[in-house]
Amino acid sequence: MPYYVVSKTPPKTKKKRKKAKALMIALTALLLVVGLFFYFNKQANEVIRQLTTATISNRLTVKMNAAFDELMAQYDDEYSSYVHIERDGEGNITLITADMIKINKLMAQYSTIVQTHVSEIEEDDITVPMLAFTGWPLVSTLGADVKLDIVAVGDAPCSYRSEFKEVGINQTLHSIYIDVSAGVEIILPMDNIVVTCPSSALVCESVIVGKVPQFYLQNGLNGTAA
Repeated sequence: MPYYVVSKTPPKTKKKRKKAKALMIALTALLLVVGLFFYFNKQANEVIRQLTTATISNRLTVKMNAAFDELMAQYDDEYSSYVHIERDGEGNITLITADMIKINKLMAQYSTIVQTHVSEIEEDDITVPMLAFTGWPLVSTLGADVKLDIVAVGDAPCSYRSEFKEVGINQTLHSIYIDVSAGVEIILPMDNIVVTCPSSALVCESVIVGKVPQFYLQNGLNGTAA
């Protein structure tokens, strides 16, 4: 008569398998929750960016315009204060030079004033609906308003730019602009959003009578950041 040996799994081994299975389920659930959290956080950031970018950009533009008005109240806006034109004996233009000392001083002052004005946005009420934090566009305009924390971002780098435009026979309009860029950062629980706004301000302009050398028409008198 044959004999059969039945092998049974020890109780301790069964317990270990159950613990391992439970641990795997818990770990999978945790990874799923974390993944969903980061996904919805990313979606929420994008929704909030869309809701706030236009508003903040408009306020940045207003602040930078106010800063320029304050700057030009302190400086002369006469074209001859920034540009010197040399002519030969026949009245032909031989050289156009910009007063870089004055322009650099102007840009440095403008950058400082812009930073001061932009920092005022930190006190403004920038709000988004509460459900915008869900990351679901369909409900992003619903819920109570939540005020966002705003901080100014770094410096406001400036550069100057010249433009020459022919407006008649031997008549050229020469304009000098200051380009500036400023930004603010929206503080969110996980990932902050930075909104920047470039702006150009006309410093001075004048119509130059006489033939302007082709070099200036092609390359202008451009400057680097202050």
